[in-house]
Amino acid sequence: MKRILFFSLIFLASCDMIEDPVLPFTISYRADLYGPAPTFDAATDFSQNVLIEDFTAHKCGNCPDAGVIADEMLEAHPGDVVLVAVHAGPLADASSAPFITDWTNAESNYFWDQLDFQANPLGRVNRKGGVGNFFAPTVWVAETNALLANSSPLALQMSVNFQADNNHLNIHVNGQFNENFPGSSHLVLLITESNLVDYQLWYGHEPEVVPDYDFKHVLRGSVSGPEGLNFSDNALSGDEIQKDYTYTWNNEWVPENSHVVALVYNDATGEIMNVMEAHVE
Repeated sequence: MKRILFFSLIFLASCDMIEDPVLPFTISYRADLYGPAPTFDAATDFSQNVLIEDFTAHKCGNCPDAGVIADEMLEAHPGDVVLVAVHAGPLADASSAPFITDWTNAESNYFWDQLDFQANPLGRVNRKGGVGNFFAPTVWVAETNALLANSSPLALQMSVNFQADNNHLNIHVNGQFNENFPGSSHLVLLITESNLVDYQLWYGHEPEVVPDYDFKHVLRGSVSGPEGLNFSDNALSGDEIQKDYTYTWNNEWVPENSHVVALVYNDATGEIMNVMEAHVE
């Protein structure tokens, strides 16, 4: 415990300050502990991946059916579709039994507040139309398929490794542009966790209050804060950008059940340029 505290204090002392409502600092990669950051091969795949942000809640009886749609999309497009279950809103309240587990966090509340209309279940699909825009679950498949047919100006690659001895997660994100991007972009790093079992309301299910519901892809927090960190400014075709971080892991989360989601969004539109996830291992 003393060792973990010691390293945490070192990180806090050496961080770069940024203006962010949730996480007021970044954690620089600890090359002194783990050696040079890895290098990545030249990108050859500029496919457009898609992020589904499923705004859900444990008191939302229609939300599990939306989760089924999302799971089917993941099965149909492995690696190309990324899911984040964002627990937020009044139906995510944890003040009454048996719904006493609080799945919300600063990031989920921040994303909820961005929506032009707040209800569960709704979803953002690559934040198409801007951060306030949303889609009903019944159109997630069509919107996703349309986006998957496109290419992206940005290819993402990512490597993560968990250092159990120091309770650190090293994250390396590499982006390569295949066309000019005359604007700025931000990188957001989210942590999701699956295999979380608790109570969930599910209309039409027997029983309707499911005591052992399997919560998957739950947004647990972030490395970067919900607004993210600057990624690119006026990038040119052929530019390569790499960001490297060492993050002190939250012991409430199970590493082998968790993923890092890396998304880069266009500052001008809020829309996601590309996204990927990597298992914590």
